[in-house]
Amino acid sequence: MSDKPVTPPEPHGPPRLGEPGEHPLSILIFSWMRSRVFFRALMAVIAAVGVILIALEFVLVLRPDHLTLKTLPGFFGVFGFLAFGFAVLSGWPLGKLLRRPEDYYEPEENRGEGGDDH
Repeated sequence: MSDKPVTPPEPHGPPRLGEPGEHPLSILIFSWMRSRVFFRALMAVIAAVGVILIALEFVLVLRPDHLTLKTLPGFFGVFGFLAFGFAVLSGWPLGKLLRRPEDYYEPEENRGEGGDDH
C-alpha cells in the first residue's frame, strides 16, 4: 500500500468558475456580473435614469419664449442615434462600391485551376 491519501474522483471534473484562460482574479472580482439578475437590474436602472433625465428636461429646459428644434427634450439623443445609424448603414453600399472581387490578387494563369502555386 502507498502512503498517499486517496481522493475520490470528482463526478464532473474540477469546478469551472470562469472561461478557459480567464485570470482567477477577474473571476473573483467580476463573476457576480454574469448573472441574469445583474443584467436585468442594470438595464432597469439605465432605463429609469433615461426616463428621469428626459422628464427633467421637460421641466427645466423647455421654455416657450425660446423654442427651437434643439431645445426639444431628447433631440440630441434621437439625432445622435439617427446620425450613427446613417453612418453605419452607409458603409454597406460603400463597401459594395469599393470591394474588389475575391480573385483580384490571384494571377491570371492560376484562375480556374484551383491551384495556389506561386
